[in-house]
Amino acid sequence: MEVNKQYDDIEERFDKDDGFYPRLSRSQRDDLERSGLNEETIAASCIYSAGRELLDLEFDIRSSNGGMVIPYLNVEDETYVRVKLNDLFQGGRYRSLKGRGNRLYVPQMVPRDVLSDPSKPLCITEGEKKALKGCQEGLSCVALSGVACWRTRNGDTSVPIPDFDRVEWSGRRVTIVFDSDTATNPQVAAAELGLARELKQNVLDFA
Repeated sequence: MEVNKQYDDIEERFDKDDGFYPRLSRSQRDDLERSGLNEETIAASCIYSAGRELLDLEFDIRSSNGGMVIPYLNVEDETYVRVKLNDLFQGGRYRSLKGRGNRLYVPQMVPRDVLSDPSKPLCITEGEKKALKGCQEGLSCVALSGVACWRTRNGDTSVPIPDFDRVEWSGRRVTIVFDSDTATNPQVAAAELGLARELKQNVLDFA
């Protein structure tokens, strides 16, 4: 899977010494480090800081104090990001692009041949930071933006996200790694079971 032009745009934006585009604020970097991410992983993620005006202008996302932009560099057909707001705003912190459906997050750290080679195991987790942490620890890990976000809307129906078609599932060993509350949260457990059933007809094994 080729990395699209987003990567070049981001690198050009931040490959400056004048500080005009701060890559991350101290509090945003602390957030990533609390998730266990080291400097190399943070750099590879190309996550960057955006103020309130930039979020509004570029992504039509409202905020009180800007946020941390998480680019989906694996998405080739459009510019796609998710944003973690710096402050609670209108009931939540995370925002996805309006009307664009759910996408699969594939960190750059996942070797490019993994998605097309079913002999290589794959982990699916919830949340971009968890996927980055998994890759940092040597796993090939991709992420959904939420436990139920392996589906998206197609008109009046709910269907698996098209990005699943970019993965060769047949014969692959897949590990679904959602939050630890799977055992106590019926909604998380149901989402995990639904995903497992969707993939079961193709994959070699689940863990």
